[in-house]
Amino acid sequence: MKSINQFLRDTLTGGILFLLPLVIMIMVVKKAHDILLQISAPLAKVMPDIILGLDGSNALAIVLLILFCFIGGLLFRFVTVQKWMSKLETNVLCYLPGYAMMKSVTTDAIGATEKTGLHPVMLEDGDDLRIGFLVEEHGGMCTVFLPDAPKHDSGEVKIVPAARVKALDVHANTVTKSLNSYGKGALHWKK
Repeated sequence: MKSINQFLRDTLTGGILFLLPLVIMIMVVKKAHDILLQISAPLAKVMPDIILGLDGSNALAIVLLILFCFIGGLLFRFVTVQKWMSKLETNVLCYLPGYAMMKSVTTDAIGATEKTGLHPVMLEDGDDLRIGFLVEEHGGMCTVFLPDAPKHDSGEVKIVPAARVKALDVHANTVTKSLNSYGKGALHWKK
């Protein structure tokens, strides 16, 4: 039973990570919902008028979205699809402001792990500590993104010695929630 649950979780998680770049390219989830409503409208005519307070077309659109996530997750298991998505992110989506941050936060929020995600850190800046995200580390130096509060998708980038950067034992989505609240809860994070 545990292996079935793990398979379903991994597949749905993969589906979400597969669909995230595609949805961002469309740029509006509402647009995707409208498209699904158009697809489901003919089928909804044969469904009851109200299911759990939703009309048939909305309920069917939600079911189709979950089905597309699951199918996307199955596709994402193929190495070829993962390579294609990586190329899409590297060559196209990297130019969308905030994409890397949004992907990292979403990955953490759904409980998935990502090798190339942004990792929460504290940067020693004189007597102060600044909340940031480790972008990369090489040769004793680190590239750190220091987001603004409460708008965490803008900020500054610093290249600093690795000794000044302390990894945090929290998820990226926890950090962004704290930044949205002007740092509330940050004093309790473990370094």
